[in-house]
Amino acid sequence: MIRCELNALCGSRYSSFDSYRQHIYRCHRSLIDPFDNDHSGSVAIEKALNDIGGSSVDCISSNEPDLTVDSDEFIHPEEELSEIDYQPINFGPILNNVFDQNTGCTKLTAFYTYFLLEFREHHLLPQKLVQLIISNICSLLDIIIKITNAKTLSACAPVIDFATVLREINQIISFISKNEYQFLKQCTEHFDYQPPTKIMLNTAEECANYVPLKQSVSCMLHDDQLLQAIIDNIKSLSTCTAKDKDLIISNRQCRSVRSNLVRPTNSNALLLKLYTDGIDITNPIGPKKDSHKLTCFYYLLDDLPEIVRSQVDSIGLHCLCYTKNLNNDNSRRMLMNILVEDLNKLQIESISIPRLSSRIYFVFSTFCADNLASNEIGGFQKNFNGGHFCRHCFITYENRHIPLTDISFVPRSRLKHDKIVNHIIANNGRQIVQGVKGLSWFHDLIGFHSTESLPPDIMHDIAEGSTAR
Repeated sequence: MIRCELNALCGSRYSSFDSYRQHIYRCHRSLIDPFDNDHSGSVAIEKALNDIGGSSVDCISSNEPDLTVDSDEFIHPEEELSEIDYQPINFGPILNNVFDQNTGCTKLTAFYTYFLLEFREHHLLPQKLVQLIISNICSLLDIIIKITNAKTLSACAPVIDFATVLREINQIISFISKNEYQFLKQCTEHFDYQPPTKIMLNTAEECANYVPLKQSVSCMLHDDQLLQAIIDNIKSLSTCTAKDKDLIISNRQCRSVRSNLVRPTNSNALLLKLYTDGIDITNPIGPKKDSHKLTCFYYLLDDLPEIVRSQVDSIGLHCLCYTKNLNNDNSRRMLMNILVEDLNKLQIESISIPRLSSRIYFVFSTFCADNLASNEIGGFQKNFNGGHFCRHCFITYENRHIPLTDISFVPRSRLKHDKIVNHIIANNGRQIVQGVKGLSWFHDLIGFHSTESLPPDIMHDIAEGSTAR
């Protein structure tokens, strides 16, 4: 057990050296981080503060072990937390006189949480750098309090109030920045943050995380300007289409999408597009330096104006899982059932927007991916060097170089594809028939069909592929 004796008023105890080190960097930064990296300067500053009579003020301390062991290891709700993590800050009577407990302190907490969000999400600062900035802010407030107390020659109430307010603000800042759990807790309270939902797959080691679409899309559409821009864009596209029916300018003109739009009671339902891709992440240090491949599923509102739709911020993350887990039939089936149920629920129930006093309906549009992922999702063969490799027609690999002017290929249709799938299921999926391997991952998704909902991968076909026709 390590006891902090750097300050007479601290006395916090820690069970490991790492947690004690984090405590020093968070609450006693001024002792080890001197100005201009000059240790003598730090000692001189501390001595000067002591000479003018400033009393040392610490951050929120606790006799329990520190929860922040490492800045890259986040605290989760199921972990044991100290008693202070479950209790609100006990503000002194002087602070309550200056701030209304329900307004001033709440606004301060919300503003500071947003301040951290900008650092992390907008400027993409690493967590260690954010902690360093916060530590220096707390040290700055400590210095201001010490100077204020040193200049107080008598019990002047206004000065005492000012020092107490700063001390309580320092406590609020330290409390929110204490660990990841407290930060996410404040985001949930003030900014409607929805943590990802964990999905347990076939074994205890296999899991996936997904964000429920209804909550995610609802938060996005609560922006009045964005919602109005979507409505205006739909009207503009309808006007352009009416003027020239031969011009295809949006997915709303696709045959499969038009048939889906007939279902909801509102003909102006918003189109929801899905996208999937794989990414590789690497841990450059530590014992596990191997590359980890993840499969990500994203969603995009297809009716967003082009200038907004082209921005990365408009693409929402829907699901994240290890690619190796999708190779297991049971794990993949469990995950797809949850994702399809979530998508169908959004299309059936819609969402309510209070500002419009109405409900907004959604219709599935398309599922975008590269050729390999599209074939895998659609239940087609995953190789392109033999057989019926195209998911749009019945072309064979041997006839791929014949110009379309010399031969015509029979396109795949819903009826023909369903017959092939039923034949494969009847034979327990033991063979690939005309390029079809079996059922699609999303065969139960409303509005989805393997022959119509998986558009061509033009970028790879034209720029990289050798099978383009």
